[in-house]
Amino acid sequence: SVFFTNLTNEQLKELVVSLGEQEYRARQLQHWVYQKLATSFDEMTDLPEGFRRKLVEKIKLPSLTLICHTVGQDSTVKALFALSDGRTIESVLMPHREGGQCRYTVCISTQVGCPIGCPFCATGQQGFERNLSAGEIIDQVLYFARWLKERGEVQPSPISNLVFMGMGEPLANYANLWQAIEMLNSPQGFGLGARHMTVSTCGLVPQIKRLAREKLQIGLAVSLHASENTLRNRIVPINKRYPLGELISAGREYCEKTGRRLSFE
Repeated sequence: SVFFTNLTNEQLKELVVSLGEQEYRARQLQHWVYQKLATSFDEMTDLPEGFRRKLVEKIKLPSLTLICHTVGQDSTVKALFALSDGRTIESVLMPHREGGQCRYTVCISTQVGCPIGCPFCATGQQGFERNLSAGEIIDQVLYFARWLKERGEVQPSPISNLVFMGMGEPLANYANLWQAIEMLNSPQGFGLGARHMTVSTCGLVPQIKRLAREKLQIGLAVSLHASENTLRNRIVPINKRYPLGELISAGREYCEKTGRRLSFE
């Protein structure tokens, strides 16, 4: 069986048809998972019971198991999740006030550990274990959306921003990252505007250039940490492969092709 959130629109349609149902059932399923935030097929009361029974055998919901959930003094929430293979990741929910409303940003992990090895970063010291699937990336967002819903925060979606700045280097897991972004943006999926998503990178130049050619207008943030090569080589080791001159050039290309500013961290 597969995790629901790993399925693209086309894959879900194919699965639904293979179970003897009409294609439109795929949209119903996505509405339940991404909009109504269902975690079991029993909740999906407008689907035939026989179909729901077949789905239980074929599809799993969701891909993450909560281990620990901590709320800080400033109302920031950190969640520790176990993946299906027992490895663990963390995600963070950050509140911010806008007028009278409280909006939330989710900080999402894209890898278990990280291959970059920056000496100041705890994840870098952990080393690299594996990439997260698209579904494991998406399910971090859905977990916090459910948590906010259970607390009664249901205005359109209180999650207003997504930042791919948790564990791992997002652009080193490009295919799964992009599949997750497309579903989180899709009207059939979570339906969040691309301009409300920001990907952070330590400076993978070929992937920055690839990102500049994508259709969705997402934000880009570069973890700079130093403005000259000698120091940056030491604290962001990938700089030895893609030094500042190449990084700045790729950043300019990104701005020219997308018409968007990038930010340096």
